[in-house]
Amino acid sequence: MNSKRQVLIPTTSNSPAADQLFTNAGFELNYGLTAAQAVQIQEAPDRDSQIAAAIEAAFGRHLETASALQALGIGGHIPVTAAVLDRAPNLEVVYIGAAGFDLIDVPAATQRGILVVNAPGGNATGVAEHAIGLMLSLSHKIAVADRQAHLTGQWSSRQELKAAHPPLSVLGGKTLGLIGCGHIGREVARLAQAFGMRVRAYDPFMDESVAAELGIARSVTLDALLGSSDHISLHTPLNDETKNLIGPKQLELMLPHACLINTARGGTVDADALAVAVAEGQIGGAGLDVTEPEPLPDGHPLFSLPNVILTPHIGGASPEMLEQSAVTAATLAVQILQGTPPGSVVNPEALEAYFINRSTKVSAGAV
Repeated sequence: MNSKRQVLIPTTSNSPAADQLFTNAGFELNYGLTAAQAVQIQEAPDRDSQIAAAIEAAFGRHLETASALQALGIGGHIPVTAAVLDRAPNLEVVYIGAAGFDLIDVPAATQRGILVVNAPGGNATGVAEHAIGLMLSLSHKIAVADRQAHLTGQWSSRQELKAAHPPLSVLGGKTLGLIGCGHIGREVARLAQAFGMRVRAYDPFMDESVAAELGIARSVTLDALLGSSDHISLHTPLNDETKNLIGPKQLELMLPHACLINTARGGTVDADALAVAVAEGQIGGAGLDVTEPEPLPDGHPLFSLPNVILTPHIGGASPEMLEQSAVTAATLAVQILQGTPPGSVVNPEALEAYFINRSTKVSAGAV
């Protein structure tokens, strides 16, 4: 019988460096797919169903003995439900090399004394740069001018661009309103200040001292932020409190030239209401790296709006950011498996129960 504790990666490796952290610590890695199989599946017409089948097969083979479970695969985030957790009696930690953990049932994990870790700040540079890039593209009409030039095969009309809503503008001297000021929000603030922007933030969890250190102003209410910002940029997780945080009412409060940037989670913005607001000139435009649903259905009204920029959730998808995020999450998972309090955890309320349970296992010689 194998005495090494097991780490389950349900599809294939997305970071050899992260995997090596487990190996160096004496853990055994179990993969659902070889690299060759993963490539073959990704090229298949029924890619999604094959990935789901591969994950289920990996769960059937390895979930019962797994001490750690990676919740990110070749198809994106892997759902880790209460039912999945019930099939994993030895599971100690679920880890994901990303900032978001929407598909992990964190309350269920907490109830079972299982810790959940993500990659806080692992992709902050990439996502923050992407947010600023969307602001620049909207302000300078980079995307719309480029589309016109490629579509017509002609130099874009400067007069038409200048006349179109929102007006040509610069970031310098404008006010950026941040909704959420965690790792990514703070990096966006730093970059925006380099462009000469005034930065305000609405974040109920941000201490005044943090705002002072960043050189930004705190907004007491979301409504006040929406009504006083030239650009609004979302940087919140998706949960019950932030679902459709930006809907018809909030869009009505925004300035008529203001642009909405979302590189956080699609579900924080009501996409249908946003399409109406942009189409009617209620706001200046939007830059979206995430949507709900994702991807948007064919023919969605947002596709027809020239002052809406759509990118396919690539803000944190550069190789550098993916690697950094994977290593960040794996490092935290290894700390947990070795009995060390992790530097960060999604469900800190489970820490006490986890370490009590681990102490019992150590005493019994099970760890």
